[in-house]
Amino acid sequence: MSANNGLTGALEATTLPIAMTISAFTAIAWYNVIDLNVVIWMTFKRRHGLYFYSLLGASWGIAIFALAFLMKFFNIWTNPYVSCVFITIGWYAMVTGQSLVLYSRLHLVVHNKRNVRWVLYMIICSVFLFHFPTTVMTFGANSEMADVFATPYSIMEKVQVTAFCIQEFIISGLYVYATRQILKPGGVFQKKRTRQVMLHLIYVNVLVILMDITLLCTEYANLYEIQITFKSALYSVKLRLEFAVLNQLRSLVFPGDSGGQHSSSNHNHQSRARDDVVLATLQDRGHQGDDIAQSRNYTCFASGERHPSPFSRRSQDDTRVMMTTEVVVKTEDASKKEQGAVTRTDIVANGSTTRQNGKVSPNSSEVDFANRGY
Repeated sequence: MSANNGLTGALEATTLPIAMTISAFTAIAWYNVIDLNVVIWMTFKRRHGLYFYSLLGASWGIAIFALAFLMKFFNIWTNPYVSCVFITIGWYAMVTGQSLVLYSRLHLVVHNKRNVRWVLYMIICSVFLFHFPTTVMTFGANSEMADVFATPYSIMEKVQVTAFCIQEFIISGLYVYATRQILKPGGVFQKKRTRQVMLHLIYVNVLVILMDITLLCTEYANLYEIQITFKSALYSVKLRLEFAVLNQLRSLVFPGDSGGQHSSSNHNHQSRARDDVVLATLQDRGHQGDDIAQSRNYTCFASGERHPSPFSRRSQDDTRVMMTTEVVVKTEDASKKEQGAVTRTDIVANGSTTRQNGKVSPNSSEVDFANRGY
């Protein structure tokens, strides 16, 4: 295995075009890192949470990774172990950090907690399966036993690049699939702003997949020195794009939140609940044919949000009714069912409630709770 491509040491006989390419990719990575950090510190008001720390970790990891390889390739740091230490730190933060950035916002579009949890398990397993073995190979290939570790390290390098690209394919694919599911209802129920952001989310994740494919091409072409420096530039561009579109997505889910003031959807749900008007609490006693009738309560609200999110997360026992003109709520006293209960009709419109026993306003939007199993 030849050492002149930087696999087992410094670049020995590089050409000017190769050196300029390495410098250009490194400069792109550093520029994007500086720009991203400025935007992060100006955007976030509450600087905590997985999203914030993973963004910082991924961005700083890119800078450290690019710097360490630049020092290694041109033999500026003569001690190879120093370079390997910084390369390893930067690589862990850059690759796994970026996956954690995507994971930390995945719950905004994927409401299945089990799927989101499996993504986290996949990221953790990748650390043990691909980060740790590659680290051993990296130190071995840059030690006095470089001849022994050169070939295994070259193979492991291709394996880990492929594995981490597949991992990002899966996460990006989940974003694309979930976003398409959200957009399915059509333009009548989707505001222009919402559709625009969701389409941007799809485009960015498709672009991320295409960029990972180009990285794989440079790896399998055995252009090690180009692949390494191109990786740092590529990850910086991906992180910058993802940060922009994920912030737009967050602004839709949390309309009143600017700069990361809400650290969780539950906190946001509680703050919005203050503006909601409770219409009624309904009870589902189960279908008559069920062997076991499960009783569940449903609370119906008229939301006070000025710009409600079409894909806000809600608990399973939280049913919201958005008023257009009037909402008709029919209630029946179950305790008087055997005596012949009387149905009472409440018409709620424009903040006022009127009662008409057995009559429904012709201008109302009737809500058929019975058909929904409530």
